[in-house]
Amino acid sequence: MNDETPTVTYMTCRKDENDDAIGARNNATQGNDKDEIIIRLGASEDTLIKFDKEKMDLFLSTMCRENIDLFHSTISNDWKQIENFLSNKFISNEEKRMVLQKHNSSCCRIALISGAPFGVIKGMIDLIDPKSPHFLTFGDLGSSWLHLALRFTKASMHRNRMAEKVPFDVIELLVSRGGRRLVNMQSDCKSDRGRTSLQLYLGQEEGHCPKIINLLLEVGGMELLEIEDKDGYSTRDISNETQRKIIIDYLKTLKECPRVQRQIEAFEDTAVTPKEFYLWNRYAEFIKVRTYLNDEKVSGEAKMKCINAQIGFAGRPFHWFCKNHGPLDIAEKFVDIMGKDFLFLQDKDGNNCLHKACDFSNVVDEHGNYVYIPTDRDIEAHCEFVAFLLSLGGSRLLLETNNRGDTALYNVMMCRLTNLECVKVLIKIGGYDLLAFQDEENNWRYGGNTILHYASWRHQPDREVIKYLVTLGGQRLMEIENNSGNRAEDDWSDELKEYLAFNTKTLPALSDDLQCPICFDTLYDVHVISQCCHRFCKECITQSYEKRGNTCPVCRAKFSLGNVKKDPLFGKLALSVKEEKDAKEVLQAQLSESQKEIEILRGQLQNAFKRKHDEL
Repeated sequence: MNDETPTVTYMTCRKDENDDAIGARNNATQGNDKDEIIIRLGASEDTLIKFDKEKMDLFLSTMCRENIDLFHSTISNDWKQIENFLSNKFISNEEKRMVLQKHNSSCCRIALISGAPFGVIKGMIDLIDPKSPHFLTFGDLGSSWLHLALRFTKASMHRNRMAEKVPFDVIELLVSRGGRRLVNMQSDCKSDRGRTSLQLYLGQEEGHCPKIINLLLEVGGMELLEIEDKDGYSTRDISNETQRKIIIDYLKTLKECPRVQRQIEAFEDTAVTPKEFYLWNRYAEFIKVRTYLNDEKVSGEAKMKCINAQIGFAGRPFHWFCKNHGPLDIAEKFVDIMGKDFLFLQDKDGNNCLHKACDFSNVVDEHGNYVYIPTDRDIEAHCEFVAFLLSLGGSRLLLETNNRGDTALYNVMMCRLTNLECVKVLIKIGGYDLLAFQDEENNWRYGGNTILHYASWRHQPDREVIKYLVTLGGQRLMEIENNSGNRAEDDWSDELKEYLAFNTKTLPALSDDLQCPICFDTLYDVHVISQCCHRFCKECITQSYEKRGNTCPVCRAKFSLGNVKKDPLFGKLALSVKEEKDAKEVLQAQLSESQKEIEILRGQLQNAFKRKHDEL
């Protein structure tokens, strides 16, 4: 066969006719057992092939199986081609199932959330063996058709493409086919956290349709309300006030019994659920959050259950609190209740609270590109919030990576709100080791990038930030190449290079951080105490340990000589500053001598002029 798309033309002729005397085309004529069927594969007469009816059935089956691009048809919403495929009698059900499963059930999933007609969904479901243990599930993906359908009860963006609202008749079809086993099934999909279809539906913003809730309860029974997900949340914990009222109204229609009455009382007595607490933080209703956390009548266990809630797919309440830059007094209350380890909890994408506080990747410009330009955030508040998180989480929080391999440092530096003061906080918390930090290769860019690379990537780099980093790290920092062989300066504009060349000719005298707290001279042979991170000259801290004991001269923290480690990077930085300082002192001495010589020459010249004047 040639590579061109087959053009199928039906032609009939008797077996006793000559091959040269092929009958006229007649697509409508049905051949009998003695007929042959001629297939034209293209426009050329040389491409005519003769088949009998058995060969014809085999050919059509093979052609449809190999050439139909069902996945592309689903992506482009070509439902007519899919309907033709599903209704094609020449293709067996087994072959249709093979085509549908060719892309790991992607066709079925995309059709379900892309507004496919009821007939298409029904045709796909009709092919599934109801006796299969994976009936109506997507194989090893762990979620069922029903789970997926109830995630898309309104039109929304899903993985950069529009997902249509799943109509009620499709949900009703899935429930009728799957029955109680499907309705009460807990999803094994990691992001679903073992939730049932009803719990997933209640987690949606539009999850308050009485028809859908009543349908699920009618089939799932009381057991559906009692099932808990992997985090220990029941249907009651994931509902809001409107949804609870719908469920209570349904329960009151049932025959009274102790089991039903217990559920009614539990739903009626619920004041604040984890979902409602989650939504308060998501939509920045911080007055309600503060009131709840300060309410002494609420038990610590109930507060922890609300704080730990992961109702949606974008993190816990505290992640949204950080994204919205909530008040610091509330942030302190979060940490008081949960402890500092709470800061390191991650969302499904691996982002910690510092990632979220600086993540504005959902902001889109007029061209549809993602940008880090928040318009409703205060720069000073941003700096204070980052400083608060780092004061508790330290450099570990700053250098923790998400699933994409991005450090929180990357998010902080790429955020347009991060100014010079914020970067100074980063250096203070992370230490000068932060200047030598290089990230690892991730799934979308090569690694080996430094903080200076990050600062240089912004659409409009902050010149003062880059100047500060260059003056701290010097030429060594500028010479660091990433895994692609690029230096940070490769992304600088000519204007920025001229600015830096003029403003960073010499290293400035740095702060007292480069001064030994014992001898008050520039640090030499720098050693750091592991417990408190204070740095000293090796000789100074050794003598202090021998004379004054095992307490830090600065903060009085206990330590042993075994915990005093050499700090090579800080030592190089101190040495560079000392060399610069010494060189500057030499230049100043030379300048002073030159000035003295100039004064002497100036005096001699003035005396010569005076003598000449007297002679005249």
